Amino acid sequence: MNLRNLIFLLTFAVIAAMGLWLRVTQLGARPMHGDEANQAVRTGILLEKGIYQYDPHEHHGPTLYYCALPILRLSGARTLAESTETDFRTIPVVFGFGMVLLIWLMRRELGIAATLWAALFAAVSHGLVFYSRYYIQEPMLVFFGTAAVVTGWRYVQRPGFGWAAACGAALGLMHATKETCVILYAAMGGALVVTWLLACFLEGASLRESLRGIRPAHMAVGLAVGAAVSVTLFSSFFTHARGPIDSILAFSTYLARADGTGSSGIHDKPWHYYLHLLLFTYRSAGPRWSEGIIVGLAAIGVIASLLKRANFQDCPLDSGEAGGISRLAGSIHFIRFLSVYMLFLVFLFSAIPYKTPWNLLVFLHAMTIVAGVGAAALVGLGRTFSVKVVIAVLMLAGAAQLAQQTMLGITHYAADPRNPYVYAHTSTALMRLVRRVDEIAAIHPDGRAMHINIIRPDGDYWPLPWYLRGYRRVGYWTRFPEPPDAPFIIADPALQERLDTALKSEYMVEYHALRPSVLLLAYIRQDLWEAFMASRRGTMRNGPASP
Repeated sequence: MNLRNLIFLLTFAVIAAMGLWLRVTQLGARPMHGDEANQAVRTGILLEKGIYQYDPHEHHGPTLYYCALPILRLSGARTLAESTETDFRTIPVVFGFGMVLLIWLMRRELGIAATLWAALFAAVSHGLVFYSRYYIQEPMLVFFGTAAVVTGWRYVQRPGFGWAAACGAALGLMHATKETCVILYAAMGGALVVTWLLACFLEGASLRESLRGIRPAHMAVGLAVGAAVSVTLFSSFFTHARGPIDSILAFSTYLARADGTGSSGIHDKPWHYYLHLLLFTYRSAGPRWSEGIIVGLAAIGVIASLLKRANFQDCPLDSGEAGGISRLAGSIHFIRFLSVYMLFLVFLFSAIPYKTPWNLLVFLHAMTIVAGVGAAALVGLGRTFSVKVVIAVLMLAGAAQLAQQTMLGITHYAADPRNPYVYAHTSTALMRLVRRVDEIAAIHPDGRAMHINIIRPDGDYWPLPWYLRGYRRVGYWTRFPEPPDAPFIIADPALQERLDTALKSEYMVEYHALRPSVLLLAYIRQDLWEAFMASRRGTMRNGPASP
């Protein structure tokens, strides 16, 4: 390895290490989002009972749950009650960090400069980092989608059964991760067609030349591997025969949800929602958030990809058997494919009315890679070395600002609605309710076997099942129980009048926050409340315990 390549490797390693640090710092500090908690509880059933069955209406595919098992067991957790937020969030961290590492596999197509810039933007992007710390499917979907692009490109360059099987496995894992994989499949197919048309128009390529080396047998092996991976996971390792069938039927459910006919419309957003999040967000007091540098450089990267000559790139590290010139041309085709793929994803996800902010990960990662190309192109425009240095320093300053806002987003504003990526998130104030339950259980004769009733007609009580996972007698009611009495009751404020009439015992009532603008009532039986207050007065009178 020559000195240049050694410096390249070390620089990439430093960038990757920074991306990993951003993804793991204070990983367990943020309260669990309701979606995270829901999926963690389902994973707990798999952990404790070995049972998983795909639900075609909710919760998405099985890869998240099965991948969590090794991490949970390595942590020493044998039950859900023994697990922690960090245990579950380690899974998205692994795949979020993997998004950065996959860029290394593109170094021959991108060139040294574009690879380093792309890795830097992927490492510090607020959106990528923020959701790489969420126990949800998106980081895995993006990782498998990028892996499919890389292995698919390797197959096109060197057709063979190995790369075809690897690409098929990645495509199968995408399907087993989340139903929105079909949008990524469509974007990949569209990008292939457009890239070929551009090659015909700009370089005079032909269909026969493009398909040279590709064999039906290779395609058959790739499809077979992908189907085998998907069927194995959806069938819960051949214990749930209906799973693979449901995985196909589920597309009708999610299609209805996507166009707004299958949901209440609370997640319907205008077409520019994702671009608005990326370009500029300011919600009353607090920071002004923007990943505009990534969007702007990605636009430059798209323009650069349409250039016939790749004069803005470094020479590839390995020119390969075909020679440096054709390898360089091949790089341009790959960059064009990524650019068109990214544009298709932006268009398709923006056109769907149903929107949640974590969905932007599927194109934001591709955007950071194309932005790396744009950064390399912009530096290449400098006519002198000093001009190139000035441009590079300005972009490094922009990346530093991105890293700074990312730190704010994962620490001080990790659950604050002023953060553009905080969406229907659990209030930090909910921890006060959780502590109150623990305090009352500590003086109750049954301890953690204390009876707790949670009454929410709309079922909106998540993430309480996660925080009360150590309690053995918790009733989750979507109808009014008769009688409703329990030592501790958590209820919808709309039920207060009915509860006051129906309860047989005396209760002390507190208000707590589930999410911003969503409140909960806590009914604590009066005798327990008085005993709790007496214990506090005794503690205050006696002073702190001796060490």
